[in-house]
Formats: sequence, C-alpha cells, structure tokens
Amino acid sequence: MLNNKKVLMLISLLVAIGLWMFVMGNVDPEISERVSGIEVEMQGVSGLEDQGLHATLNGPKLVAVTIEGKRSQIKKAENKGLQAYIDVSTCDYGKNEAEIVIKIPEGVSGVTVEDISEETAVFTVK
Repeated sequence: MLNNKKVLMLISLLVAIGLWMFVMGNVDPEISERVSGIEVEMQGVSGLEDQGLHATLNGPKLVAVTIEGKRSQIKKAENKGLQAYIDVSTCDYGKNEAEIVIKIPEGVSGVTVEDISEETAVFTVK
C-alpha cells in the first residue's frame, strides 16, 4: 500500500495541512499585512466651528497601511477596524498640512504600523 504514489502523496498532503493548522493555531507567527481603504477623519473640528471656521480635506480621503505583529492580533485589529485621523484643532485659516495618525483599536496589543501610503494630509480652513 505504501508503494502506491497516490497514497503517499495523499499522506504527505494531509501531514502538511496538519502542520500548517498547528502553526497557525498554536504558534501564532509574526506577519506583516497591508490594510487599505482606511478613511482619514478630522479631529478637533468643533474648536474650529466655535471660531466660525470649517475644514475640508484637499487630498486623498483613504489611506493604506502595512501593520506588523502576531497573526491573531492583526486579524483582531482588522476586525475591529483601524482608524486614521488628522488633528485640525490648532490650524490656521487657509491651506494647512497635518500628519496622519493611525490608531490601533483598543484590546489589540503588539501591532505596529510599518508603512502608510500617505504621511500627511492637506486641508483648507475657511
């Protein structure tokens, strides 16, 4: 029976699948993953509105980030949703530029941002 090539290939495949399941389920390897379509939000808008001003994003409203960490924590971060924002509370009238900050969801640990498609966002305050 073990001389049959098809039986040996099937046994090899089953062992490989079993090992892969063990590694993914128990070892929880470090991975890097790209997450795209994260909408950039503006924080601190109420401070501008108190002064009778309004902020509008000029550039892209979506960014992509590469995050790194344990596989289980990255999946948890993706399920809970990453957030991207800029702080507009201390900006002046006219054209401004602010750093885009990526916020990892609460309850997710050991996940770091390795790369972001856009470092800054340009916006106008009127």
